[in-house]
Amino acid sequence: MADLDRRLAAVAVAQHSLITLADVIAAGGTPAHAQRRVASGRWERVASGVHRIAGVPSSYEAEVLAAVLSAGEGAVASHLCAARLLGLGFTKAGPEVSVPRGRRPRAVPGRLHQSTDLDRCQVRLVRGIPVTDPSRTILDLGRYLGPRALRRAAETARRAELATWSSLAHTLAAHARQGRHGITRLREVVADGLLVDGLTDTDSELIALTVLRQHGLPDPVLHHQIRADDGELVAELDLAYPERMAAIEIDGTVHLDPTVRRKDDARDHHLRRLGWTIRRVWYEVPLTEPRAFVAIVRSLLVDTATAA
Repeated sequence: MADLDRRLAAVAVAQHSLITLADVIAAGGTPAHAQRRVASGRWERVASGVHRIAGVPSSYEAEVLAAVLSAGEGAVASHLCAARLLGLGFTKAGPEVSVPRGRRPRAVPGRLHQSTDLDRCQVRLVRGIPVTDPSRTILDLGRYLGPRALRRAAETARRAELATWSSLAHTLAAHARQGRHGITRLREVVADGLLVDGLTDTDSELIALTVLRQHGLPDPVLHHQIRADDGELVAELDLAYPERMAAIEIDGTVHLDPTVRRKDDARDHHLRRLGWTIRRVWYEVPLTEPRAFVAIVRSLLVDTATAA
C-alpha cells in the first residue's frame, strides 16, 4: 500500500496534485483503492475519474487540468482558456476543453467543445497542461471576439513570439471550411496585418486557398509543375487544377517590372498553346476582395468544365 501511495504521489507532483482513476490502475491499484482514499478524506473527487490530494490549495491550472483529464484521451484546453494559459490575457476565462468530434465524455467541468479538426492542431504543454497551439488558439478566439479584440489578441501573440502572420495564414488554410467559426474574422485580421507588415507569395497563396475552402470550391494544387517530355521545367503554377488544365497566377509587385511582364506573357502564351487556361490575379485581391476572387475562380472552373 505504501508503495502504491509513493507511486501516486510522484504522479500527483507532475499533475498539480491530481490523480486519475487511470493513474491508480497504471500504478498497480484498483478502483477500490481510490474509493477508500476518498472515503477516508485523503483525496477529494473534483471531476469524473479525477481526484485531488486533500488539503492542497486549488489553482487555475489544477481546475483546467482536471477538466482536461476528465474529458479523456485527446482532450486539450482551448479557446479563451488556452489563451489565458498562453499569456494572451483573458484572466477571467474558466476551464474550456476541446475533444475530437464523436467523443462524448461525461460531465466535464467548464465549457466543452467537440472539434472535427483537432488533428490539424499542434498540442503544446503549458505548465503540464495540453493546450491548442497559439495560432489555432487565435483562430478559436474568433468564435467569441470582434475584429478589434481579435486583432489585439493576434498582436499580443506576435509580440510574445508565439505566432506570426505567416503561421496564422497557415492555420487558416489548414482549418478553413464552410461554416467554420473564426475563419472569416481571422482572415480579415491576417490580411490587414500582411498588407501592412509585408506579404510573401506563400502568404497570398494560403489566403487564397482559405477563401476557396470557405466558399466550398475545390482545392487547387499549389506550385503545380509542368514539365516537357525531356523533364525540363516549363512552368510552376501558383494555383492549378491540372485535370482541367486551368490555373490562377497571383501577381505581386515584381510582376510590374517590364522584363518580368514580358517573360510572363511569353510563358502564358506557351502554356495556352499547350491547352492551359490561365487567369492572372493581383496579389491583394484574395486579401481585400475575396468575393471577387471567388467569382474569378468560379468563372475559370465553368470555362474549363469540359476539360475535366
